[in-house]
Amino acid sequence: MKYTLALSRWHKVAERINAAVKDREANVKAGLTATAISPWNKEGAVEKAAEIARRAASDLALIEAGSRTFAAIRAALAVRNAELGISARLAEAEAANRRAALYKAVIEGQKADMVLPGSVHALPDLAGDAESYGFGRRANPVVTLQTAERATIDAMRDKLEYERAKATRLLDEVADLNREKVEIDVPREVLGIAGLAV
Repeated sequence: MKYTLALSRWHKVAERINAAVKDREANVKAGLTATAISPWNKEGAVEKAAEIARRAASDLALIEAGSRTFAAIRAALAVRNAELGISARLAEAEAANRRAALYKAVIEGQKADMVLPGSVHALPDLAGDAESYGFGRRANPVVTLQTAERATIDAMRDKLEYERAKATRLLDEVADLNREKVEIDVPREVLGIAGLAV
C-alpha cells in the first residue's frame, strides 16, 4: 500500500520496523539454534518443536519483508534528503556545534588562579611540602599559565554565540524540511510492525 507521509514520520516508521525486525531476529535465532529440552521430559517435544519451527518461519517471512521495507524507506529518505539538502545542513550544524563546544571549553577553562607568563618570575620560590604518605618525597607546586590572551577569549565568546546561532538556525531549517512529504509503498504484511493504519 502506498503512503504519503512527512519525512520525520517516515523516520519513525523506519525505527519501528527496524526494532520489530531485531526482536524477531532474536526469536528466530533462539528458536532455531537454542531450543533445549530436558532428556527426561520427552512428552510433547515433537509438537513443541513443530510450533517453534512454525513461529520461526512466520517471523522469518516478516523479517525478510520488514528489512526490505526498511531499506526502501531509508533509500527514499536518502534521495529526498539529498534533494532538499538536509544532510548538508546536518553536517554543517554538527560542525558548528563542535566548534561551539571547543570555544565553550576554552572559555570555561579560564580560572582566576591562572598566572600570566610574564608574571612567572615574580612568583615566590615554594618548596614542596613532604607528603604524609609519600615516604618523604616532596610534591612540587605547580601553577597554571594563562596562555590565551584576553582578545582571544573575547573573540571566542563572539564565535561561540555565532556558532550556536548557526547550529540552531540550521537545525530549525532541517525540522522545517522534515515536514516535506514523500510517497513510499509499504507491503501489507509489514503494516502492523510499521504502525501504519490499513
